[in-house]
Amino acid sequence: MYDPTHEYSQNVLVTGATGMIGRAVCRDLVVNGYRVHGLVRDDVARARLEYAVIAVRGDIRKPEEWENAIRKVDAVIHLALPADYSTGKIEAADAEKHSTLMAEVLEKFGDLCRRNKKKFIHTFGSLMYEPGADGWVRENSPISSGRGYGIRHRVVYPVLQALRKKGLKAMSVNPSFVYGLGGWFEEGVLRPISQGHSTYLGDGTQTMHYVAAGDAAAAYRLALQHGIDGEDYLIADDKPSTIGECARLVAKELGAPAPVSIPEEEAIGMLGAWAYEAYTFCPKVDSTKAREHLGWTPKYRTIQDGIPVLVREFKKVLAQPPIDYEAEARERFRRPAPL
Repeated sequence: MYDPTHEYSQNVLVTGATGMIGRAVCRDLVVNGYRVHGLVRDDVARARLEYAVIAVRGDIRKPEEWENAIRKVDAVIHLALPADYSTGKIEAADAEKHSTLMAEVLEKFGDLCRRNKKKFIHTFGSLMYEPGADGWVRENSPISSGRGYGIRHRVVYPVLQALRKKGLKAMSVNPSFVYGLGGWFEEGVLRPISQGHSTYLGDGTQTMHYVAAGDAAAAYRLALQHGIDGEDYLIADDKPSTIGECARLVAKELGAPAPVSIPEEEAIGMLGAWAYEAYTFCPKVDSTKAREHLGWTPKYRTIQDGIPVLVREFKKVLAQPPIDYEAEARERFRRPAPL
């Protein structure tokens, strides 16, 4: 009997498939010969999937309801975050609650992957580690004390370690701040600056290390191909930057006014103390291990290489009418009326 899966090198399930990183990962896997399945909550999310990605409908908090999809694949790349309905200011207590939910999701989902003997790639981020006196993090750095997004990783990483001890074949790929279309960078940087709201948080001198979405995506594929179970891999471009440097570069490429500072006290009043810290704290990231073990090298070695390309792509998006994904979902996936 004809089996279309034989035409692909591997079947991979991607959670968070419609997010900025998820879309880039799905695109990279598809063009490199993988059969890709993407987890989606509903038809609107399904309409956002990259071309050729097979929709798996389900709730990341209830993986037992779509366990059959896990059985059918060779590997899982876990990028999804459980929905966070926080509004207004986000403080440390809110982040702690969300971290607990993330840990619960990983424990349940990871255990299903373990029982089904699937290779598992999890995402934390470079804030998983506590920077040394030199400001750098490496895979042998201590786990975060809880500063910024590290509050999540301090709670969730021990869950992955426990699953590994139980037999889950897992590794983690941990990018620095990822820039690309969609997600935080488009909504929080590209669109506001393109509309004349050129700002950055604080004095702009805060260290920030970035990596382009397409480069991060390649790291996940290379981890599938060359990664070692039980290992963790940091991902970042060649050169740390600052928040202000990135904002000024984006404004320049968009032909927008030079960005101005939102003072720390004012920003905290708008966002909350934890959110401000999370958005402005980032160590310098040493990605030597990924380069040597996985053969990963970023195409865009600095933001000076990658941001101009991204801005050109963004301008093309602005020139097109916005996509109404709800209307597209109704048209593409409408169900016949009952007889």
